[in-house]
Amino acid sequence: MIIGSFLNVVIYRLPKEGLSVVNPPYSVCPSCGYKIRWYDNVPILSYILLTGRCRNCKTRISLRYPFVEMCCTAGFFINAVLSENFLEFTALSVILSCSLIIAFIDAKYMLIPDVTLILTAAASVTLWITRGMAVQGLVAAAIVFSLLSLVSFLFKGGMGSGDIILLTSLAPSLGILGSLYTIAGSSILALLVLIIFFRNKLKLGTKIPFGVFIAPVGYVFVLTVKYLPGV
Repeated sequence: MIIGSFLNVVIYRLPKEGLSVVNPPYSVCPSCGYKIRWYDNVPILSYILLTGRCRNCKTRISLRYPFVEMCCTAGFFINAVLSENFLEFTALSVILSCSLIIAFIDAKYMLIPDVTLILTAAASVTLWITRGMAVQGLVAAAIVFSLLSLVSFLFKGGMGSGDIILLTSLAPSLGILGSLYTIAGSSILALLVLIIFFRNKLKLGTKIPFGVFIAPVGYVFVLTVKYLPGV
């Protein structure tokens, strides 16, 4: 929950100019600038006690805060259960953390921060090493990068460079079939969300923050790839 709380800070501050993860060194209300006291900053519990509002200005606090904290808590627990060693647990937890950051930042700003791509790639390679360094992991990365780059070229930016790098970064730990599962799963999830929630607002050429769908689906398949048939 504490790490999830930190991820919320990263999600809010990383895309904003003039802010950094460590500056200011304390949390503030985005609406009134009120310095949040430690007792109002306890993950999940403070949100419940404050009924989802700032103590000072009473502005509603986004549900994103407890949601990220709960996802992080549940994800770390699942990682611990399914991991065979601490290194695998750490790598999975880094990918989960980056997935949450990517999903929320891409949804709002249509961008994927470089630092999340670097950390995801490092964690994916770590998993590739701990799981036996199968040649197909490297082959998958080459295929994914080549195929998606070709799609982007033919359809003139049909897929953003951040999306391509994200999928390529995950490929070593996914393998060939795992990468295909991730691409298909992300596409299906995106299609369902667009049809259900945005079917009347879509126009030809509308840009879609695909990282919102790649990140969580990629994490799920990285977590479960060793249990999938044929992988």
